[in-house]
Amino acid sequence: MAELMPDDTPHAPTPAGGVLGALNQVVTWWGLAGGWTFCAIVAMSIVSIVGRKLFDAPIQGDMELLMMGAAVGSAAFLPLCELHDNHIKVDALTTWMSARGRAALDVLAHSLLLVVAVLLVWRTALYTVEAHENMEVSTLLLVPLWIPVMLLVPSFVLLGLSALHRLVVSLKLALGVSA
Repeated sequence: MAELMPDDTPHAPTPAGGVLGALNQVVTWWGLAGGWTFCAIVAMSIVSIVGRKLFDAPIQGDMELLMMGAAVGSAAFLPLCELHDNHIKVDALTTWMSARGRAALDVLAHSLLLVVAVLLVWRTALYTVEAHENMEVSTLLLVPLWIPVMLLVPSFVLLGLSALHRLVVSLKLALGVSA
């Protein structure tokens, strides 16, 4: 059985002021918007299921809306998890390492996430433009696809900024530099 072990790695406190405080505010509100998106798609799904079962009248295109909403909502949570360093970590092989050693591994992980976030921003923004130019739409509801794809871009930008912040924090820990 898995046991929860307290994390002895020193973490920087959540930024309260300045640029990092503003990033924290934006990321928090963006994550809340993702949560409200999930609440909306759950409510829509319930209405559609009840409508389908009781009145033989489901919401047309409910699965399209569910998929678009889930993508946008899920992406909105990523920056919040990264800024607060709450992503899932498998540290079964690193429990014997010092805090600085684990911080060095975190430097690698946050660096890779930063690279991936930048690539996601670039490619998603390009696809947004392409979908707009080609007038791509969803199958049933004919929702222009560039709209939900465009809503992913800010999440990936915030993810990149959060990864950059965590990279700097981890680098300071790995090098033994005080914040």
